[in-house]
Amino acid sequence: MKKVKGIAYSDIKAELLADPEIHALYMAEKKEEELEELLFKMRNNAGLNSTQVAKLMGITQPAISKLEKNAAKASVATLERYATACGVQLKISFN
Repeated sequence: MKKVKGIAYSDIKAELLADPEIHALYMAEKKEEELEELLFKMRNNAGLNSTQVAKLMGITQPAISKLEKNAAKASVATLERYATACGVQLKISFN
């Protein structure tokens, strides 16, 4: 029986990310995921559930769920309201 040699995920990823277009798409997706994770952590650190944040913001719980899953599409004003509901200030920076 012939053995099949596998290809490491890290090798495939490195090869794909060498393409500037794929790298840009990857980085954009990574930033979106980081923002979504940040919102979730912010809410948890405040000891709030999504229903509580929704009430503080004056919106529905499904709207909070949608926001946390599509944070990159949210307006700065919405992100600021979310942060305020969680007891923190929104800070935007550019590097």
